[in-house]
Amino acid sequence: MRKLLSTLLALSLAQSLTACGGNGDPTGPDAPKPSQPETPELTFAVGTPLTHESTYTADDGTLLLHTNYELPQLELRTADGALYEPGAAATQSAAVAVRDAFNAEMERCYAAVLSNESELAQEARDHYGSDSMSFEYIYYEDELLGEVVYQTDGLISVLANAYAFYGGAHPNTSTLTWSFDLTTGEFLTLDALNAQSSTDSTLGKTLVDTLASEIVNRIYEEGLDDYLYDDFYSYVYDLSSNAHFYFSGSGMTVNFDAYVLGPYASGPQTFEIPYSHFYNALDAHTQSLLDVPRDEIILADYNTTQTLWSWFYQTTPPIDANAPAVMANGQSFNRVSLGEINTLDALRALLCEHVSEELADEWLSGSSLTELNDALYVLCADRGYDITIDGASYLVAWNGDSGELIQTITRRAWNDAAGNFVPVPGTETYSYPFTTVNGHAVFSAFPCPY
Repeated sequence: MRKLLSTLLALSLAQSLTACGGNGDPTGPDAPKPSQPETPELTFAVGTPLTHESTYTADDGTLLLHTNYELPQLELRTADGALYEPGAAATQSAAVAVRDAFNAEMERCYAAVLSNESELAQEARDHYGSDSMSFEYIYYEDELLGEVVYQTDGLISVLANAYAFYGGAHPNTSTLTWSFDLTTGEFLTLDALNAQSSTDSTLGKTLVDTLASEIVNRIYEEGLDDYLYDDFYSYVYDLSSNAHFYFSGSGMTVNFDAYVLGPYASGPQTFEIPYSHFYNALDAHTQSLLDVPRDEIILADYNTTQTLWSWFYQTTPPIDANAPAVMANGQSFNRVSLGEINTLDALRALLCEHVSEELADEWLSGSSLTELNDALYVLCADRGYDITIDGASYLVAWNGDSGELIQTITRRAWNDAAGNFVPVPGTETYSYPFTTVNGHAVFSAFPCPY
């Protein structure tokens, strides 16, 4: 973390100003404009970071306070690697604006921690000189060390770890994170990402709900709930207020500082969530900023398609709890809540984005969905999932732009003597052939065993 940051970000920004030409009065509005120098092809580089390290000592030489701050800065370089410093005429170029937006935020945070240093030094000095100090003095520490942890042509993610000890019973740690869009010059937030339309949001699954559900499930699976607050899940689902996130090569890391989900003894809680679990909950622009392996995208498409499959064979589509039920053929139907999808034809079109037309027709032919009162209704009939499935693994086998997802499952069976489920020897394998359209899988078979 303390090392100098020198990672290059390969974002090419070819920008040029072209002269306008026209016929007529050479002094009129159509007259040729003076040619402007072209802005060279530029790349972003992580340059010399903002750094500050100081020590404060008492008159007798005792160390009172040590501070250490480091945050990255962006710079621009030309194709030959030279540092680019635009003149006044180029200050409005997109690359310069992006660089300045990132650096301004790092400088703001850097100035904020520096502004506390003199006050901390005085507090440490007062503590050391107090009559109440009847134990060996332990010097104060204040650190904020940031580094770039992920970069693509379109995005940079920064993780900064803070450490503070001010003479109390124990030090405190916390994190700050930033994910920065190099194409727009904007910092990404969970609230903003959650508000964007995505493949999964069309199915009623938002990004925050997807991430929070994954985290809560993992907490229970790993038995972490025993060490957290009884209502920890309420803080998880308020993800934007309580967590920090950043992207990585394998997915998103979500971090909760100590005290957020549990007491200090439980420590901070960190969850690494693979792209396959949330990629389709991101909007298309955010997806374009990331370098996600093709296999992870196919697995994300499988998870999305499994949600669609479940509406016909396992559960029901999202319903509007506030809409009254409608009686038809002596049965009670609930209104489906899928945004603008209000007809069977519109639902079929949605299905055909993920499965073949033949498979979409097969699913619809046996469904309990119907059109009533210019809306889509469903007869609720949830059955749950197959609890004998113990685990599953996945492999993507490619053949050009097509391939198959191979699913291998293990099963378990109830054992009265053990009073629990026990593994069943052997495995079962299922094949999900697909073609890709715009980089996403369209499955021609979906033999889901759940």
